[in-house]
Amino acid sequence: MYAFTDQCTGLAKLVPELYGVLGRNGDALTDVTYAYRMHATDTGYTNAFALRGGVFEALGALDAVDVTVLGTEANLLAVFQRKLNPVKALLLGKIKVDGNKAALLKLAAFL
Repeated sequence: MYAFTDQCTGLAKLVPELYGVLGRNGDALTDVTYAYRMHATDTGYTNAFALRGGVFEALGALDAVDVTVLGTEANLLAVFQRKLNPVKALLLGKIKVDGNKAALLKLAAFL
């Protein structure tokens, strides 16, 4: 996935690939049962999904989530591309996390 991520220029291209990876790796995510949203504050790109015992499910824009990650599209993409350390991004205010941070850590351990 990371080779593909490095070629992406936007979240709209990256997120479907990420969803595919999550869908194919449910056995490695069986202890993850949370809902997530990513929101690019500058472009308005928003996407949400859930993992229920590792089973991937796409969510709608109005569905409730446990955690939302917010930031500019460039900063969110840089985190996925490993050009921006997520902890540093949080400390510098380049991304923000609203909600259950433990939910985010569960997913981050896989990614």
